[in-house]
Amino acid sequence: MPTLAAEQLRQISTRLFQAAGVPDTIAARVSDSLVEANLAGHDSHGVLRVPQYLEYLREGEIDPHAEIELLAETPTTALLDAHWAFGQLAAAEGMRLAIDKALENNLGMVAVRRSAHIGRLGEYSLMAADEGLVGAVLCNSSMLAAPYGGMARVLSTNPMSVAVPAGDRSVFLLDFATTVRAEGKVRLAKEKGEHVPEGWILDKDGQPTTEPEDLYDDGMLLPLGEYKGYALSLLVDILGGVLTGHGATSSEVYSHGNGVAMMAIDIEPFCSRERFEHEVENLLDRMKAVPPAPGFSEVLVPGEPEARSKAVRLREGILVPEKVWQAILDEGERLGVRIEGSLDA
Repeated sequence: MPTLAAEQLRQISTRLFQAAGVPDTIAARVSDSLVEANLAGHDSHGVLRVPQYLEYLREGEIDPHAEIELLAETPTTALLDAHWAFGQLAAAEGMRLAIDKALENNLGMVAVRRSAHIGRLGEYSLMAADEGLVGAVLCNSSMLAAPYGGMARVLSTNPMSVAVPAGDRSVFLLDFATTVRAEGKVRLAKEKGEHVPEGWILDKDGQPTTEPEDLYDDGMLLPLGEYKGYALSLLVDILGGVLTGHGATSSEVYSHGNGVAMMAIDIEPFCSRERFEHEVENLLDRMKAVPPAPGFSEVLVPGEPEARSKAVRLREGILVPEKVWQAILDEGERLGVRIEGSLDA
């Protein structure tokens, strides 16, 4: 697999989007988001998505010139229609608005409908934590998952993220799909030519399978934690899909993309931020002090793997699977963009 520096990947991605007609500032913003996902260790939401987004542009599922519209607003809430803008723009604008409302009125909640794929949810919840707030993001998407006990696609991966400022430990970051794994993890295994573990997916006949290709042949992802993950997925579909007006995944209203509900919560009305962050930091320290179980070297806290991954990948570069790299090269040839080699070439 080729290894590329983060800045190399940013430049390649930006040039490809620019060649596809995306305005320069938007091309750079989306590329930053994708590469940051790679740095955090979430390759499923990184440059793997560049060829996919370029296809969406060709099919009209992303409008690079869309203007995000404010449909309704109160001092603590807002409803946005993204008009199929890049999700990275829509979600960032929504969270920025939620943060501003929370800073002024202690609480901000923003709903976004008709957004293209927003990428890694943790990026947006972290925006709030960086301001000393609690940030939360709930997002629905296209049908890929079965309910617990069922064998038909009626739900999505329906991810959620919550970020909390944590003093010297920086941040607590929860960021996961409500399926056993995100669809992008299966897509990444497919591109690497690898099998997935048992318990991730069913094939179109409802039989367990370890072949990633089976998911894309009418297969189904399974809910995280059986009934509990199924219930969480429904909650995300209700808040991210129904409440926003984007439509629940299985509804006639839904067409594609993401419906997103996001919140920013001020800590100060409940307790001082200093006390809150100190107690969260102490709580995480207690987790770190627990002796590791057999087969583990330490107890990790949410957000720690991402921070460690970023430090390593900034230093050593980002591995790009051969099939992903070839797809990027193919897009470069299609768009007339010259793409040069990698760090290990």
